[in-house]
Parts: sequence; structure tokens; C-alpha cells
Amino acid sequence: QMVKIPTDMAFDQASLLACGVITGYGAVANTAKLKAGQTAAVVGCGGVGLNAIQGAAISGAGMIVAIDVADSKLEAAKKFGATDTINVAHENAAEKIMALTDGHGVDIVLVTVGAKQAFDHAFSYITKNGAVIIVGMPPTGVFASYDPGTMAAWNQKVLGSKMGEAVISKDIPELTTAWREGRLKLAELITGRYPLDRIDEAIEGVTRGEALRNVIVFD
Repeated sequence: QMVKIPTDMAFDQASLLACGVITGYGAVANTAKLKAGQTAAVVGCGGVGLNAIQGAAISGAGMIVAIDVADSKLEAAKKFGATDTINVAHENAAEKIMALTDGHGVDIVLVTVGAKQAFDHAFSYITKNGAVIIVGMPPTGVFASYDPGTMAAWNQKVLGSKMGEAVISKDIPELTTAWREGRLKLAELITGRYPLDRIDEAIEGVTRGEALRNVIVFD
């Protein structure tokens, strides 16, 4: 579980590769195997969700719909490659996705939050032969509901994705290459940098939803 990184890559940026980046990017590239021209929706625009959006953009998605309850995170999603945004606090996501896709739905939905409602609604966003990718981790005992008849008739799928199914000897070099070529944003993911004695403050910022990623740095 060790892999070389470029010597000119800053440690604060490199640290992101080992969790949020490979989880979000890998869910797209490894689990969904999204192809150029396909459409995707990403539910949740935190650190993992933004990297799923980046992964979709790098894979050549024709449309990337970002879904969240915070306008600030939806604005961030645009910077990471989202073509459209939906604030589910004010809009009906299923209706808007159907309007954006001429009534078909998207090929891939990536749920990067651990909320039951997000899992339940995701199935109403996908098209025939589409797939819901479960990335977020809900509390133990949370169950989602879906219509098995529709899924069977339309060849739809549900796939779990743990850490983006990453093989770091393959994925980390691919990601560092994308970073060097300017196709992968890393510095832009970091909201704040904190010394170890301010770790509680860093965690609180994430808990309040104010940060994309806070990083603990050591001199």
C-alpha cells in the first residue's frame, strides 16, 4: 500500500489522494466505468462528491449534474466540472433531471452522502440501463427502497464502491499525471491548513459544512 509520488507535489495536496480523491474519482472510473459522452449526477458536493465530479469530467461525461442542499457547495461543483446544479432544498431533483435529459434520466448516479433520502431518490434519476453507485456510508441499520420490477425491466443496477475500488499502484500515478497536466484540481480542494494543536477547529469547520477539506500540516 505504498506508491511513489512526484517530488514536486506538495504534501498537503498529496495527502488528499489517499482518501477523498481516489474514493470519488475511483467510483466513476473503476466502479461506474463511465464512458465519454455518458451523463452523470452526483448527490452531495463535499470532498468526495467534488472528486466524483472531477472524475466524471476527466472521463469525458457529456453532462454532470451536481445535487446538494448548499448553494456554496453547488458553486464549488461548477468549478470542478459540473455542467448543471440542483439545490434539493428548493427544487425537485427528479423533475429537473428529466427536463435536462429530455425525459430519459442520467446514465450514472453517484450518491456520496450517507442519507437514506438521497439513496431512495437516486433511483428516480437514472435511465434505462443506468446505475446507482453507492459511495456514501450511512449509519448502521439504514435501508434504502427501490422498485425491483422497474430495475429488472430496465436493466438498471446498484453498485457499491468502497474507496473507489482503487488499486493505488495504477490509480495514484494516473491521478498525479492528471494533476501535472492541469486536469485534476487538488489545491482548490483545501479550504484550510491547520497545525496539530488546532485539529479540533479543523474538524469543527468540516462538521459545520464550511470546508471542502481541511488539512493538518506539520512544520
